[in-house]
Amino acid sequence: MGKMKTLIEGLKGGVRRKLEALPPKARLGIVLTAFAAFASLCLYMTVTAIAGFGKENGAMEIRHIEKLELYNKVYHSNLDPQ
Repeated sequence: MGKMKTLIEGLKGGVRRKLEALPPKARLGIVLTAFAAFASLCLYMTVTAIAGFGKENGAMEIRHIEKLELYNKVYHSNLDPQ
């Protein structure tokens, strides 16, 4: 966990240093562009998920959970007469 945390902190520091070197208008443009890309991809994924719901096989198949057959060796050896 420590390696991942240091990697993330390093990336955050590197991005922060590069953004601080830019003028405020350029920094705002980069942040707004990244936000617009993220928002458009989220909207695209939501719309395609809603539009494609239930189009695969026609009717949805519902299966119930079946009983799991477990074989306990110790329990069954105690039941079997020898």
